Amino acid sequence: MRRYYSILLFLIPVFYSFGQSAKKRDSINIPVNTYPQPTTNLDRDFLLPYQQLLNDKYCPVATTTNYGANYNNSLKGADTVAYHDYIFNNNKDMFKAGDFRANVYPLFGGDYGDAGIHDYYGGVHTDGAIGKKFSYSVNYIGGFLNGPSYLDSIIKYDKVVPGMGMAHGSPQKGYTYQYWDGFVSYNLNSIFNFEAGKGKQFWGDGYRSLLLSDVTNSYPYFKITTTIWHLQYTIMYTAMQNITPLGTPLSRYANAPTKYGAFHILNWNASKRLNFSLFEAVIWHGDEGGSYRSFDVNYLNPVIFYRPVEFSLGSPDNELVGGTFKIKVARNGQFYGQVLIDDFTIKNTLKHDGFWANKQGLQFGFKEFNLFNAKNLSFQTEIDYVRPYTYTEADPSQNYSNYGQPLGDPMGANFIESASFLTWFNKNLLIQGSLMVYRVGYDTANSTFDWGQNIFTSYNYIEKQYNQFGNKVGQGITTYYGIVGLRVAYIISPKMHLKVEAGASERLEKQGPQYISSPYVYIGIKTSLGNLYNDF
Repeated sequence: MRRYYSILLFLIPVFYSFGQSAKKRDSINIPVNTYPQPTTNLDRDFLLPYQQLLNDKYCPVATTTNYGANYNNSLKGADTVAYHDYIFNNNKDMFKAGDFRANVYPLFGGDYGDAGIHDYYGGVHTDGAIGKKFSYSVNYIGGFLNGPSYLDSIIKYDKVVPGMGMAHGSPQKGYTYQYWDGFVSYNLNSIFNFEAGKGKQFWGDGYRSLLLSDVTNSYPYFKITTTIWHLQYTIMYTAMQNITPLGTPLSRYANAPTKYGAFHILNWNASKRLNFSLFEAVIWHGDEGGSYRSFDVNYLNPVIFYRPVEFSLGSPDNELVGGTFKIKVARNGQFYGQVLIDDFTIKNTLKHDGFWANKQGLQFGFKEFNLFNAKNLSFQTEIDYVRPYTYTEADPSQNYSNYGQPLGDPMGANFIESASFLTWFNKNLLIQGSLMVYRVGYDTANSTFDWGQNIFTSYNYIEKQYNQFGNKVGQGITTYYGIVGLRVAYIISPKMHLKVEAGASERLEKQGPQYISSPYVYIGIKTSLGNLYNDF
């Protein structure tokens, strides 16, 4: 970050977002695809109908961390309650003894595709609660992946299975991996919720999040959520691993030092149709100058945006700020978006000179439920734009990443993308068509020249040697991607989050005159492990 940052705080638009105070029915955490949420093994297929109900014009736009606890306070009607119980089955626990209730069931799944491509895993899930204040959830799996050629090449280079952790094996024989997440949650009262665990977070309303996404492997965290009136303030502290992709084998511990993060988001539900948020993140490494720094207690300060004021004192850490908005339109539609600011200089922005240190990202999207008044037909489209060198830092161990993957969009930086989805669902059945288009600029092969896509590269090279001005999105080796897909899913067991799925997709890559086509047809059965991404 640069010292112009403190000036920026008085000039950028003020973003807030939503939070809604509600008397907690119990402490079961049921998240939706929006602001600070607990670790979950639910993916969007299970949450889409619930989001449609929450988007109704008669429901306040506020979203909280604990929707499973207060859905009956924010929604009306027997259909809502029936759907909630159908998907989450809070009243049908496997084990009950007094105030204690719990569920245990296997996690398993496999995708089998053409050309010998397959992916399978197995493990166990447990969740439960004690009374109305305490709840927990744990997932553990081991898996094997032999994916499409483009995915295998990414794993070969990064030595990481996307979203799952360390990869062991080779493209010829496939890769094995292990993954676990879990959390414990405690509702002190209707205002304070405390949560600790190892998991992922998704902060936003889109398919992607530029602020904090669930792309990476899980990581330890501690989170405090405060809900008062129409305000919700979340503070989160994390410990992550810095794995820099080198194309060489990595042991479990080698070349993976610990780094830490502090995240703040202030949400304001301005009205039943409008909400905003303010966001801040700070990343710092555990090793500094040959000494172990550990967690910096200065970051326990809960006040949002106190760090930019201190930057002039010479802080070496990596800070990002941003904001979000969501606007309900008519009964079934909503516009949403995000602004991310990594570095910013007013002088160069006014000049439009493409200064490398103007590092920002933008998102703008639209959702429509019951499209054309067709029941349960939804449409979503969004555009994500991230300038070159965004998320990078002088010390690459402090970049905005965890376990070899970005904490924002999986494309890193120096790209523009569009993602669109048309989905129809009817309780158990879901049919979805998708179209994704990317334009990204990569570094020159076998060259140290940095064009700004690789967030694991130090920006000192640019500042001291290379193209300080004239930078634009897509510079470097301009590459285009198009991914079109169609899939059908059927929910077999809502309680176990078990579904069967079949689909077909084609990934087209264009770099100069060269075209690469990667078609894929598959069928599989699986218990939900959350949102996993291979569309990059």
